[in-house]
Amino acid sequence: MAEQDAEPVLGPIDLLVVEIPPSGPGPRGFAALLHLAERDLVRILDFEVLSKTTDGEISLITAEAEAMPELTRFAGSSSGLLDADDLREAGAFIAPGCKGVVVIYENEWIVSMEAVLRQEGARLVAAGRIPAADFEAALGQD
Repeated sequence: MAEQDAEPVLGPIDLLVVEIPPSGPGPRGFAALLHLAERDLVRILDFEVLSKTTDGEISLITAEAEAMPELTRFAGSSSGLLDADDLREAGAFIAPGCKGVVVIYENEWIVSMEAVLRQEGARLVAAGRIPAADFEAALGQD
């Protein structure tokens, strides 16, 4: 087996910051994320819950079963990629008085294709995101 083939293959890694209103998350949004993970379409690498006070102070909190049962199934998902500065930066997107969730996930759906590409001597050399609003605007659907 060639050295190149022995390298582990990872799919593209993405980050999401989700703002949760004071009333809490609904039961379906994070269930959809869990469903994607169960189908091996994504792998949750980090899942952190933040709280932002009305005066803007950001802190890391634990998803408690009583207050946020939808989030407890992700507890403990931590790759060590996020540090305090990253969480403060993510918290800047969250409105005062709300909670937020920072999710880093791997797009596993592309891993098998990328492994075959490597076996054939090809390689994925770039990946990117186009915001939906930009795409819709380019199509004249804004």
